[in-house]
Amino acid sequence: RSTSCKPKLSEETKKGIADFKNDWTAMTGSLAAFGDTLNADMKKEDDAHKMMGDQMGDTSKMKKDAKAKVKETMAACQANVEKLKAIQKTYSDYKTGIDTVTTSYTDFSGKAEKSEVTEEQAKTAMDGYHKNLDDSKAKIGEWSGALNALMAEEMKNHQECMDVCMPKKAEPKAAAGKPAAGKPAPKAGKPMKK
Repeated sequence: RSTSCKPKLSEETKKGIADFKNDWTAMTGSLAAFGDTLNADMKKEDDAHKMMGDQMGDTSKMKKDAKAKVKETMAACQANVEKLKAIQKTYSDYKTGIDTVTTSYTDFSGKAEKSEVTEEQAKTAMDGYHKNLDDSKAKIGEWSGALNALMAEEMKNHQECMDVCMPKKAEPKAAAGKPAAGKPAPKAGKPMKK
């Protein structure tokens, strides 16, 4: 006769541990996607700033008010780049922590499958993992909102800067009774024959 001294987990606990894996995998996928978006936006900013620098040309020949506006928008851009870098560092540090939690969960779920944890240990561990999951989802939402707002502000800054550096030329207005330059005069209709 053999009796096992291994703790038994309830079916509900086993199911909860298994189901959690799907939620965790979805969250880590969202976290990775946010990181990809963040990196793409950082590159987009870098490329845009290089292009704008090339297109602006010599700003020393600008009028005083135009120079001031360019300086203002460039300072705002630089501040936003610093904010992007801060988000990127925070994300990177956080992701390292999540990777550690993922390893911990994988080890824990393996022990749970082998009945190497008690019901109480499983409940405590899963409460912690669920808290990490909820916190991560909230952070991803918070960071996504902040990134979207920052990028919208950047596009506005870029447009304002380019409007000052490369103002759109107004199209000449047509004189009364004459067609605008480059446009053919309307043709007179022929009288209809009966």
